Amino acid sequence: MAASDTRHQYPFDRAVPTEIPPLYEELRETERVARITMATGDPGFLVTRYEDVRFVLSDSRFSVRQDLPGAPRLTEMTFESVMTTDPPVHTRLRRLLSRDFTARRVERMRPRLQEIVDGLLDEMEKQGPPAEIVESLAAPFPITVICELLGVPMVDVARFRTWADIMVSLTGYSMEEWTAARDSLENYLDELVVAKREEPGDDLLSALVRTAQTEDDLTEHDVRSLSLILLLAGYEPASNQLGSSILTLLRFPERLEQLRRDPDLLPSAVEELMRYAPAGDGALFRVTLDDVTIGGTHIPANSAVLASTQAANWDPRRYDEPDGLILDRPDNQHTALGHGIHFCLGAALARVELQVAIGSLLRRFPKLALGTDVANLRWSSPGSMLSGFSEIPVTW
Repeated sequence: MAASDTRHQYPFDRAVPTEIPPLYEELRETERVARITMATGDPGFLVTRYEDVRFVLSDSRFSVRQDLPGAPRLTEMTFESVMTTDPPVHTRLRRLLSRDFTARRVERMRPRLQEIVDGLLDEMEKQGPPAEIVESLAAPFPITVICELLGVPMVDVARFRTWADIMVSLTGYSMEEWTAARDSLENYLDELVVAKREEPGDDLLSALVRTAQTEDDLTEHDVRSLSLILLLAGYEPASNQLGSSILTLLRFPERLEQLRRDPDLLPSAVEELMRYAPAGDGALFRVTLDDVTIGGTHIPANSAVLASTQAANWDPRRYDEPDGLILDRPDNQHTALGHGIHFCLGAALARVELQVAIGSLLRRFPKLALGTDVANLRWSSPGSMLSGFSEIPVTW
């Protein structure tokens, strides 16, 4: 099936916050490889089927680099990170971080994660219903975790959140606003690196600084780049995923009750919530290093290809009842955390955070319910591919 001559404007309009744009489903069935125009005005191709998304994310002919000469861009607002490098640079940087995010090491963090959640829920219960779940739990929990992990002072969290909200936006802010936020965050991290060099602590950033001082394969520029992406990835996607997951359970009371009756379902439920309601509906950006053919469509070298993980996760070719929330879904190999060598480095941490937060919330508030009509919910970050909800009111 060759690509249609129709060119769709991307990102798509998401008029209903709790539903992905219906165009994804339409394209998955009618245009296996769809032609799009991105926010920059550059052309590209979009794939929406599970098989094709995994192919794009795992084949070495698709690059994540944003600095390839003459290549199209998803956005003019770019920055260098481990997420925008190919092997061997990506392999080197990822190796330096991977040991800190293994499932075993993250599992040892569970008691501290529980302490953080308990403290937040104590305050939420103290304030009494109604409560707002984003500011009470979904935002402060992951940002506290990633800041503690990296060694970022908690007094600086408010400034960091402002910069992060701007930096994950594609169209919601001007180039000047985005650049100012990026520069402010990079300057802040430069100052923090200096502070960790002079007075190291028992945190990941201090460990990276020590590595840069003793090993030639890590520079202080690398340290800043790694820290920036860890902060951004550890806060915004995790916060939005937690908020979306809680909201989804509240929208399906029978599933909520099922999980309360059988808390052993929690790990499987977390996987299903990531599949069903991920943090936003953006696609992962790649550039072809060579000519590639997908489903009969020829894609020339130096073309932009976007792989829609959300559309893939609802592909009926892969999932029975893809639009159903099935907490014990078997073989749930979703793509919400990516696929291939760029699979989310913090996947183990994301899973444990969701398990701890959701499990604790349901135990603490057995009568938890949504405090407003779903139609009243609004996005928090304009133009963002990682949009969450600005408010999720709850009662109990």
